[in-house]
Amino acid sequence: MLLQKSSIAKAIVIGCSLLFGLAYVSPSLAGIPPVSAPANHRVTVAQSQADITAAMSRFGSPFYLKTLAPLYANRGMQPMWQDRQAIQQFQQQLAEVAISGVQPQFTQWVKMLTDKNISGLARDVVLSDALLGYLQFTSSVPSKGEVWLYSNVPYKMETPPLSVINQWQKSVTHGSLNGFILSLVPQHPQYSRMHNALKTLLTDSRPWPQLTDRQTLRPGQISNDVPALRDILQRTGMMSPENEPPKPADEVVGAVDAPMVHDDDNAQPDVTAGQNQAANSAVVSPSATTTTDVQPETPNNIGNVQGTVVPVNSDNVYTPDLVDGLKRFQRWQGLEADGLIGLRTREWLNVSPQLRASLLALNIQRLRLLPDDMHNGIMVNIPNYSLAYYVNGNEILSSRVIVGRPDRKTPLMRSALNNVVLNPPWNVPTTLVRKDIVPKVKQDPSYLYKHNYTLLSGWSGESEVIDPSMINWSMVSADSFPYRIRQAPGPTNSLGRYKFNMPSSDAIYLHDTPNHGLFQRDIRALSSGCVRVNRASDLANLLLQDVGWNDTRISGALKEGNTRFVSIRQRVPVNLYYLTAWVADDGQPQFRTDIYNYDSTARSGAQILKRAGQLLL
Repeated sequence: MLLQKSSIAKAIVIGCSLLFGLAYVSPSLAGIPPVSAPANHRVTVAQSQADITAAMSRFGSPFYLKTLAPLYANRGMQPMWQDRQAIQQFQQQLAEVAISGVQPQFTQWVKMLTDKNISGLARDVVLSDALLGYLQFTSSVPSKGEVWLYSNVPYKMETPPLSVINQWQKSVTHGSLNGFILSLVPQHPQYSRMHNALKTLLTDSRPWPQLTDRQTLRPGQISNDVPALRDILQRTGMMSPENEPPKPADEVVGAVDAPMVHDDDNAQPDVTAGQNQAANSAVVSPSATTTTDVQPETPNNIGNVQGTVVPVNSDNVYTPDLVDGLKRFQRWQGLEADGLIGLRTREWLNVSPQLRASLLALNIQRLRLLPDDMHNGIMVNIPNYSLAYYVNGNEILSSRVIVGRPDRKTPLMRSALNNVVLNPPWNVPTTLVRKDIVPKVKQDPSYLYKHNYTLLSGWSGESEVIDPSMINWSMVSADSFPYRIRQAPGPTNSLGRYKFNMPSSDAIYLHDTPNHGLFQRDIRALSSGCVRVNRASDLANLLLQDVGWNDTRISGALKEGNTRFVSIRQRVPVNLYYLTAWVADDGQPQFRTDIYNYDSTARSGAQILKRAGQLLL
């Protein structure tokens, strides 16, 4: 009986210990192999906590004190960080997370690890404290990263899973800590490239020149900004023809004046959204800020961007060699290479190596959300407006795409294509009906006829066609519109000739478009969320040929005009992701405009750059 009571009491104590932050947990229960510690050096959890608190008294309490106390007690207060390679590797990874700005607590750990006054047990504790925070991040980011890495609100710090803590403790016991730390880096092939590019950027600590004129600078004009421009182009290597960015694969795009139809690419925001977002192209900054000053004023006095007479100085002339260098710079940033320094180009010219380093660090963490190596499937990088289709590890198709505009974002998602639709009809989404079409019909009762829309009584298969002229549109409420609107297949159908279906809770899919002229734009955040593919016909041919459709059969089905659903033999994975920085095959870091304002944390991360650099370099 006494033994039974003792067992019950022991179970209660252990349960309470777990509830209160991993107070003492025996090695066998925790799954941690016993650590060989001197037999005469047994330490209680309370004593361990007291020792840690005393060692850290001048520097502040560890964030995970209650978790660390039983871990150090279990080791008889022996240090956990005796592998120099493991320390160096972990500090580099910690610095990268701190620079990304996703959680301010990481900057505190970087500050402490670069404080020479913190040594001995205190430094060992700081490393362990920081690793617990990092383990929470790395273990949870696969499921929570789409929120954590695309938000300006820091995520909540919590204790990492016990299973992950056990893995760490086993690595310490078995002398394999460095291998454990190495396993925590993003496993994507881009990581080593981006890591090295980040370190290179951190070596440039000189002040970065700034262009201050607000008007567009054109070739041959005079501006006090020209010396700064020359310095920037030289420091980025853009004055050398050898650094010409690789040109993307040529694609046939429509004429600029291609006829426009009403579709989800050119549907206009409602009045409220329009007031908040002056134009679709208003998001122009690399640093996730918006502006309504999209079109800088053309100077009245051509040849002088300041609008007043300035003494001619050859150093202030925007010369042809500078124009060539700027075009290389624009191509490097994914901008239209027109040689004009407008708002978007000026914003990017003013981005310092330090901010670029923060952007790289943030996108390094986003690699954790991508497949380690894409062998088969479709990858769409939203801010790069690009699609790549891989088969057996080879890229067999690349295409420009159009994505959702800032007020109707294309979501990050993973799905798989299950069929291709030839000559698809378009059932207009309820949101578009309410926000776009009903207001237009109220202004022009013939709007539905002009755009080949059919009005249906509902969404069921038995829905009846309704004559729009029989409705008193002045009495219709857009918010409670009871009808369905469908657009028939045809040359002006909003989905074009092809639709690529995939399961999506947001009703997002890939599709063709009749408006290929839009693909000429450099900023292509223009749709209402779906992804429009410039080379949709090529993508359809590749997918359909795999199920036995040849060109003749595809062409015949298109000419018939009937809607055909063709199932794909094996579902093709689709990954819609968001990277604003990466490293190209030529080793040159690439940066893209943050169209959805997801990169704001990079600014806060830039504040710790100098001290983080001490751990990285």
